[in-house]
Amino acid sequence: MEQQTIITDKITIDEIRSQLENWRQNKRNHREPIPKELWQAAADLAKKHSINTVSKALRLSYADLKVRLYGPSKPKPSKRQKPASFIELKCDSPLTDKETTLELQDLKRDIRLKISFKGSPVFDISSLIKSFCQSL
Repeated sequence: MEQQTIITDKITIDEIRSQLENWRQNKRNHREPIPKELWQAAADLAKKHSINTVSKALRLSYADLKVRLYGPSKPKPSKRQKPASFIELKCDSPLTDKETTLELQDLKRDIRLKISFKGSPVFDISSLIKSFCQSL
């Protein structure tokens, strides 16, 4: 009895295969899409058999048949995080009224850098120091 079911299923696959071959031979142009009825028949067969078995037997795209059977897959979330956006905080008045002086010097070469500012600096001090030291 189980063999009879397999034979019946093979005939069904063979019937769909012959319909697909007939369509392939008689289609108007090379890029004509497969009719919805044939896709639906293939999807119905894939419910009984595996997608792999049906796609190979009917010479159909595994991925396209899977979409017809289960619908489109959800996009995977991106592993890369979005880069933090730059936020500039402007301060109209200094946070402090104190004056700050920064002095850098190279005693061997007698080179000095003196910076004075009032309140918070409006420049990147660490980058300035790094640039000064690299230029020596």
